[in-house]
Amino acid sequence: MAISTDRQEPLQVIGGSIAGLMQGIMLKRLGHHVQIFERATSNDRAEGGTGITVGPDAQRFYHQYDLLKQSLYVDNPGIQFMNGQGNVTRFTKRPMKMSSWSLLHFNLRANFDGHKSSLCPDPPAPCEGDGEAIFHLGKKVIGVEYAEGDSRVAVRYQDLLQGEICTVDGDLVIVADGASSSTRTQLLPEVKRQYAGYLAWRGYVEESRVSQETRKLLDPNFTSFSFTGGYILSYIIPSIDGSLEPGKRRINWVWYHDCPETSPSFKESLTDAGGHVYRNYVPVGQIRASVWKERVEMASKILNPPFVELVMKTAASAAAISVIHDYASPKALFHNDKVLLVGDALALFRPHAALSFNQAAQNCLLMEDVMRKKIDLHTWEKGVTAYGNRGLAINEMLGGFMIYGTQKLS
Repeated sequence: MAISTDRQEPLQVIGGSIAGLMQGIMLKRLGHHVQIFERATSNDRAEGGTGITVGPDAQRFYHQYDLLKQSLYVDNPGIQFMNGQGNVTRFTKRPMKMSSWSLLHFNLRANFDGHKSSLCPDPPAPCEGDGEAIFHLGKKVIGVEYAEGDSRVAVRYQDLLQGEICTVDGDLVIVADGASSSTRTQLLPEVKRQYAGYLAWRGYVEESRVSQETRKLLDPNFTSFSFTGGYILSYIIPSIDGSLEPGKRRINWVWYHDCPETSPSFKESLTDAGGHVYRNYVPVGQIRASVWKERVEMASKILNPPFVELVMKTAASAAAISVIHDYASPKALFHNDKVLLVGDALALFRPHAALSFNQAAQNCLLMEDVMRKKIDLHTWEKGVTAYGNRGLAINEMLGGFMIYGTQKLS
């Protein structure tokens, strides 16, 4: 199917997070009108302290499309490995650029529709030739419908602010609504999240609250310490207000720990103070006090001194838990090539190799080649599904090696 060249016809994007915004910006800059349908009812997003590695495709995207040209990254020379005493035993040169989800997200919003935020208070003016960019809040997509022979796809959504069920037609619909994509479930009900067998405890602490000794050990590298049944890592990310100034930034840590789904600690860890059991992610501030206290006590028993300090100085309000899942969709095109899956809606990786953010950019830049008629949609599909399958395998093997000491495959 050839994509319509009518730039007056709005293109629809389901999901207003990283992958959806990247697609929207690219299409807008090529002169297309774009509508993004986002389930969240507010532009305000809770600061989760999520650190992100900005890979080569993502760097290329920002270089090409970021009109703000603001400083977004903390440069990281490589990975250092520590022993139980907190001494560095090995260093691998692997330059990386680290940032935070919030800073990158609001930069993309500013570039897409000129949204002002505390992180991006001066959004760029539209470029000559830009298409119209509309970001719809409170629009929960409940299905895409297509009858064979139709020229358009119907997107049905619930307006969470008005309580209405509405429909919008589109010649091209890009599904970017993340790992819990209801649209992917409709299109590929057999593709389900697979639990990896372990949880990721996450947190951050301001540099200024960490001892000089520990800061000197950790800055500026990505640091890792392995133990039986898990490992913990740390790296530096921008401050809550986006500052990259040393002393004002945050040290982000992620602690992977084996936790069978049938174990009592699995449900205990995911249950908040009100008794609600989370399925995929316990947000910051929702970990029960008793659960967090137990985790801090465990840290003092099995982690080395620098990481013990990080965990002990992390407030419960700055900690979260991720249930580690993965999957890869076997295809990305649907309904006569009018509906496309991208980003985490297409493939969800375990986070060990930090490829998810780069996947969103890779999918987008390859889609740009489609829009410029350099490749067709089926070549695009081969490229994005290959990236998804490769990312799935790399992270599964890396996680198995780091946590279990073997390339444990499910």
